[in-house]
Amino acid sequence: MIREEIKKLSKPVTLKIFTSSKNLQESVKMIEVMDIYQKASNGMLKIEEYKLETNSDLAKKYEIQQAPTILMTNAKDQVIIRYLAVPSAAKIQPFVQALMVLTGTPNYYENVIRENLNKISPTIIKVLITDYCAYCSTVISICSQFALASEGKLRTIIIDIMAYLDISEQYNVTTVPTLIVNEDKKLIGDITAEELLYELINKTL
Repeated sequence: MIREEIKKLSKPVTLKIFTSSKNLQESVKMIEVMDIYQKASNGMLKIEEYKLETNSDLAKKYEIQQAPTILMTNAKDQVIIRYLAVPSAAKIQPFVQALMVLTGTPNYYENVIRENLNKISPTIIKVLITDYCAYCSTVISICSQFALASEGKLRTIIIDIMAYLDISEQYNVTTVPTLIVNEDKKLIGDITAEELLYELINKTL
């Protein structure tokens, strides 16, 4: 599935990945999976790996607090989407979709986000998921496309709670997907684009 999806890329894109010897097993797993993406992309995907322990300045610049982490950045080198999750299983399709939007493929939610951008405050959305959650793929896709359309106002962090149990415990996650909006709002379950947009706009009213 990775090989079939990544072939859809039509323009080059570079991803930064921070790995850590402190989380070696998950770091190795992420690099192995991303190597599959890179080799199957016909040269369209380039991976830059940075060791957290030896790239402290870069880690500080990109606000890396956990590793492994994949960064998707915009033309201004702003981090729009972070993956604290290996993009496999249910995460493959929304991951590649985000890459395609990042490189110019039309974004389904661009118009509605642009129309409401002045009503939305800068927001970080944490999407807490697991590999085989039935609704996670759709919710990841919505949050990612919202972020990519928002000119840097919205940022999305996808977190696999099985790989980061401490984060799961921090937010007392019992159901996935769970969305944490700016640390003060928890949305649980199959959230629609309309429901998320309402929450984002309503926060500023």
